[in-house]
Amino acid sequence: MTQPKEATIREWITECNYQLSRIEQLAKEGFHQKHNIPQESVFHGRSECYTELAICYALLGERAQSTEALTQAIMNGVMPYRMAYDNQCELHHLSVGPEKSGCVNLALTHSLLLKIASLDDDALTRESVPFVQLMEKDMNDSKSMEMVNTVQALRNILTHGDDSLSKSLLQSALDNSLTHPIKGGWRARSYTLNLCLFTIVTRDQQSFEKALQMNLKDYEKGAKGEIRGTPEAYISLPAVGLVKLAKRYGLSYEGKHPLLPASLL
Repeated sequence: MTQPKEATIREWITECNYQLSRIEQLAKEGFHQKHNIPQESVFHGRSECYTELAICYALLGERAQSTEALTQAIMNGVMPYRMAYDNQCELHHLSVGPEKSGCVNLALTHSLLLKIASLDDDALTRESVPFVQLMEKDMNDSKSMEMVNTVQALRNILTHGDDSLSKSLLQSALDNSLTHPIKGGWRARSYTLNLCLFTIVTRDQQSFEKALQMNLKDYEKGAKGEIRGTPEAYISLPAVGLVKLAKRYGLSYEGKHPLLPASLL
């Protein structure tokens, strides 16, 4: 895939900063209270903007700025969870609850944990992951069990839990994928991601390399489709997270791929 021109990346950065300023201005004006919009959406909006900034700075090779933006993306992304589940959070009383906020669903939880993995900051991980959890209705959603198991395994891996639990969760998800035909979409992405995670916790270097290539190839399909023309099309934060988790388990990544820039590894 042809990389975006620097001028295009700079335009994305300008737009992100504008959107962040707009979010702050609306918050000061009390827009959300006036229109009965959950306070959690302020943090979610910031998180999305900072995620794009992190990718843009990584594309420019500006590691420090990318790391700072990704840190802000995670801190803001975690806040709706802390508002819902952390009784010590100073904004806990403003929470409308996880179901009403719209900011703590299965897909967002999945994405946030992978961002945490991609940053690989031990202190922030310890502070954040205990609150990044699924709602009961998502936990019991049998149609989404493959992604549910991904989330559970990621939480266990990131908090240095028992590897046998992660293996069991991932094996169950992989078995389900094989017995229920995959026709693409989120299930295809979950399969390659779970396969990568399974090879990581089993410390299988050769299988990890093959699974990672499958994951990157699947991501490229989305980069040419649903996320085409956006910063996310040019860097895979999930794949960055997988590589960093692999290193924790003594595995390595010696390849070069445009979706995995050195500025994030």
